[in-house]
Amino acid sequence: MRLIDLDEYRPGPFVLDADRLPGSRRYMAPEEFVRGAVTDQRTTVYTLGRTIHHLLDSPHRWRGSPAQAKVAARASRAAPADRYSDVAGLVAAWRSGLMS
Repeated sequence: MRLIDLDEYRPGPFVLDADRLPGSRRYMAPEEFVRGAVTDQRTTVYTLGRTIHHLLDSPHRWRGSPAQAKVAARASRAAPADRYSDVAGLVAAWRSGLMS
């Protein structure tokens, strides 16, 4: 599956030249609110991490495994340098967590 934001698609990393990108705050990385910040694959990793969290969390309990919770938490850390460096790294960690 490929997801593309047709309104904001750019073929590679870019520097944010506005006060923020459009989108739901729930899924947006902190750097998407900072003019001059770099938006790259780590930003996408954050969005995917928040999506994983949203899909597997519930008011009653976490519906995934502890390994999946760790992957989602790392993917959605505030500092880009603390996240997986790219989507491939996130996918590898996710698949590794499914095997354990």
